[in-house]
Amino acid sequence: MLENVIAGLQATLTAGNLAALMFGTLVGIIVGILPGIGPMVGMVVLLPFTFALHPDIALSLLLGVFCGGYFGGGIPAILMRTPGVPSSLITTFDGFPLTQKGEAQTALSAALLGSFGGGIVSVFILVFLAPLLSHVAASFGPPEYFAAGLFGVVLVVMANRQQLSRGLLLLGLGLWFSTVGIDGATLCPRFWFGTLSLQNGLDLVPVCLGLFGIGQTLVLVERKILQADGMNLTGRTLDFSKLLVAMRYWKTLIRSGVIGTFIGLLPGTGSILASFMSYEAAKRASPRPDDFGRGTPEGCLAAEAGNNAVPAGAMIPLLTLGIPGEALSAVLLGVFTINGIYPGPLLLIKEPVLINTLYFSMFLINIAAFFMLALWLRPFAMIVKVPHTILAVTIMVVSLVGIYAVNTRIFDAVLAVVMGVLGYILLRLGWPIVNLVMGVVLGEILENRLRQSLSLGDGNPSIFLTRPISLGLIIASALLIVIPLLVDRRRARASAT
Repeated sequence: MLENVIAGLQATLTAGNLAALMFGTLVGIIVGILPGIGPMVGMVVLLPFTFALHPDIALSLLLGVFCGGYFGGGIPAILMRTPGVPSSLITTFDGFPLTQKGEAQTALSAALLGSFGGGIVSVFILVFLAPLLSHVAASFGPPEYFAAGLFGVVLVVMANRQQLSRGLLLLGLGLWFSTVGIDGATLCPRFWFGTLSLQNGLDLVPVCLGLFGIGQTLVLVERKILQADGMNLTGRTLDFSKLLVAMRYWKTLIRSGVIGTFIGLLPGTGSILASFMSYEAAKRASPRPDDFGRGTPEGCLAAEAGNNAVPAGAMIPLLTLGIPGEALSAVLLGVFTINGIYPGPLLLIKEPVLINTLYFSMFLINIAAFFMLALWLRPFAMIVKVPHTILAVTIMVVSLVGIYAVNTRIFDAVLAVVMGVLGYILLRLGWPIVNLVMGVVLGEILENRLRQSLSLGDGNPSIFLTRPISLGLIIASALLIVIPLLVDRRRARASAT
């Protein structure tokens, strides 16, 4: 085991991995700072270029974008009350009031320390929890995997239950997209409409790149140039003396990191919930809860620690079960499968060096992101002055070139454009686009595991009820549907009266 750890550390410290890690972190911070773009766009744009790289280097690159995006999102939230990523909305509650008081450096120090601490805490939990869950998952069969996938689908839908009908519609559309192409078990073509290119199915890469990359850039084209003339930022770098103020809230830092990690572990919950629950937990535990919302460093630290713990948390179900926790980890799943590596309970046994490389890389990514922002704070903050129209055109061109370069197929580029138009429409309407992506990702998993389970049970669906783990997951899925709907109904009645 020690040999695998040493080999993983050596692979992490190679020049290629360090360069990919640093570049990915830099890109992640930039797309995180720019409101309306976010780490998802950065990941899907770089995804086609990672297929020529070694798996550990490709994953380090995308993980850098994943983690760096959450680091950068808090900067405009504090300085301009404009969150760079949706989860940084909670950071504005206390970050911007501190900026108005002339204490922007205090807020930024708390946010950066929270992001760094939350990320480190979550990586420690990932290192110790993933092997334990992997041993549990080793006893999983097809029924358990199907029940786990079903639980993930339910979580995704219920996370957006305010738009339940829209979420179900998009989930169904995603599940349908996952059936396009030749069925691997029966070799029957499905929904190919006489087009040979569709026989290979709808690949996840152009689908994600279109929905998030091109779709988001089409939205950016409509927006005016974001002005940042009113930013109140003293000093070119972070005032490191302000970190001592934030260090007083170390208990909040650890608690928020733990909360964010376990929320990230649940499929479909997202970083917004992690940030909000961490903030609320800090507020309840604080001896001065009235300070929250008026400008307290503890609020910034809690919110950023919570959302920055999500990436490592989302890696736990991905590595141990092969089920992505959200759309961002679904992109990482594409890197695994392209390289013939299939996440699941045996991954930690079959690829121990790769897993240890991921652990060390995530440690270094959090360190690199912290020092990049601390040393180049003002240059990064000025990125928001870049016209969104220029960004949109650049992202779109790079996206299409990258997707065409993977298989040199015009069809993939056309599919990305079509999905981009669909993504633009859904974003403009405010529909939960993540349901569509998770339907595409989980559709194949659910179909294959259902087919295998029914084969084991001779066509009898009661096999799911005779196995304790699958039965428990199905009951949990049912409760996850019933309880929130009952709670919402009671709240609606109470508000009506």
